[in-house]
Amino acid sequence: MKVRLSDAMVRFRLEREEVENLSHGEPVCLSLPLEPTSLTIRLEPIAGARARADSRDGLRIGIPSGWLPGWFDSDTVGFDFEVESSLPNSEASMLRIVVEKDFPCAHDGEGPPKPVRMS
Repeated sequence: MKVRLSDAMVRFRLEREEVENLSHGEPVCLSLPLEPTSLTIRLEPIAGARARADSRDGLRIGIPSGWLPGWFDSDTVGFDFEVESSLPNSEASMLRIVVEKDFPCAHDGEGPPKPVRMS
């Protein structure tokens, strides 16, 4: 898993095995060994129709499990959605999350495929 962070966006690029695992209801984790503990970033399927994000025990992104069946074999590159920030005095009221397949290109050359915008 590759993770890119910016002020109001987190972008995930997943390898084949990670997409397959997530599509089958299994979480995908990245752990960086930092003192005094480690930083863990976790993508996980969740019940319900709304995505969520929180910082309990690292960064946790919940993706509605209804979005995931068939994703591995589909032409859908990924998901692009926003979650609301609940922190007081936060400059950004929304956090954009992009989760994409990091597979070799196989599109028709008319431009790069885009993640599906979810609401």
